[in-house]
Amino acid sequence: MFSSYSPTTNSNETIIFGDNSKGEVIGLGKVAITLDHSISNVLHVNPLGYNLLSVSQLCAASYNCLFTDKGVEVSSIEDSSIVFTGRLKGKLYLVDFNKSEAKLENCLVAKSSKGWLWHRRLAHVGMRNLSKLLKDNHILGLTNVEFEKDRICSACQARKQVGVPHPPKSIMTTTQPLELIHMDIFGPVAYISLGGNKYGLVIIDDYSRFTSVFFVYDKSYVQEKVKIFVRRAQKEFGLPIKKIRSDNGTEFKNSQVEEFLDDEGIKHEFSTPYTPQKNGVVERKNRTLIDMARTICLMSTRPPTYFGVRLSTPRAMQSTVSTYTRSSKRHHTSC
Repeated sequence: MFSSYSPTTNSNETIIFGDNSKGEVIGLGKVAITLDHSISNVLHVNPLGYNLLSVSQLCAASYNCLFTDKGVEVSSIEDSSIVFTGRLKGKLYLVDFNKSEAKLENCLVAKSSKGWLWHRRLAHVGMRNLSKLLKDNHILGLTNVEFEKDRICSACQARKQVGVPHPPKSIMTTTQPLELIHMDIFGPVAYISLGGNKYGLVIIDDYSRFTSVFFVYDKSYVQEKVKIFVRRAQKEFGLPIKKIRSDNGTEFKNSQVEEFLDDEGIKHEFSTPYTPQKNGVVERKNRTLIDMARTICLMSTRPPTYFGVRLSTPRAMQSTVSTYTRSSKRHHTSC
């Protein structure tokens, strides 16, 4: 039961039971309840024949206890994770640690516990790196330790995990130009352009990847550029715009834009908050245009204020050398 134990000598400490009888404390130890949690200062009382858990001591050890008519759940105050559970039998709550992951043979493996101890001491460095450091004798004085990843560190799993990448879109969902329009804004850029603009509005047609870029001084001018593009595109190509997709920025999500789109009969779709992957078509285009413009500015002798002018070159090159693989259609870019 105990993962570590030390007998007490010359101790007069006793425990008083409900019938006023006394039990002598003959030892003190630690009980492992899971792979990551243990209860310290557990008293070994003679002649007590049952293992009892003190609710007040659990609460003092930073645990929360929730009792129901089905059982009990003990959770950690730090991260609210459930440490162990128990069941109600008669009028007693029973907990069996032997059925949990904290089996005695797992808790007493010296090479595993010591290796994981150094893993925590060294700011949760990966076991592979620790093994390499130990093998090459870069850690002086550290011997008889085996860094083996025999389980998953719960702290690393909770704080180092990353989201699964969004799968690429492999099918065409639009059948004609202007059926779906993607919009996003980039900026403010580090240097104001010659025209005094700090932001760029990028608009892409989902079917043809026809791209338009409008430069604005402030985000408040975005709604006027949207109105100009919608009216000009519908008249120039003779096709109605059915849907517009953007993020939840206030430059797109406001009453004036919504009233205009309602009057034009255009549905406005928003991507999921804090998920730019949902608006990935225009997000990737933003990055492509900005990276190419920065590269051209770096190689030229013009000052950084020519950023807006330099952006006209990558948009022209995109329409010349890039192809849209899903539909084999050329990219088109305009301002």
